Amino acid sequence: MKKLMFNLVWLFLIVYSLQVNGGELGPLTYEIADGQVTITDCNGAAKGELEIPAEIEGAPVTSIGEWAFRSCSSLTSIIIPEGVTSIGLSAFIHCKSLTSIIIPESVTSIETFAFFNCSSLTSIVIPQAFHSRSEANRLKITHLWPDGFFLPSSITHTP
Repeated sequence: MKKLMFNLVWLFLIVYSLQVNGGELGPLTYEIADGQVTITDCNGAAKGELEIPAEIEGAPVTSIGEWAFRSCSSLTSIIIPEGVTSIGLSAFIHCKSLTSIIIPESVTSIETFAFFNCSSLTSIVIPQAFHSRSEANRLKITHLWPDGFFLPSSITHTP
């Protein structure tokens, strides 16, 4: 029985390693699984404006993982590309210099505390589904409600 369990675990690890790979692109660390990219981390030394690419290694970026940008205290603005559908728990927690973030219409899920302790945040471009006082509270950006909330369709961005 032990040998069978060992073989099953070994087989799982081989299959898992074939399906998941990752790497780094600039300050970003990412993981590719099932043909989709998740941003998993950002180098804490990253500063200024950061535009997350829409594709990495030919695969679409579809999610921002939990705590991915935690304590990136020198980032001032972040642009998330169209195609990202989810933003994980506390994804931008403690990004104290972050003043603006652009979230595209494609995002349908933003986990709780996504912007906790982002004390410099002055504006957020965010899909209509998140335009409410209760969402602002859940995401920890009540200080922006309502004047700092903007719809993706109200801005134009030229790369």
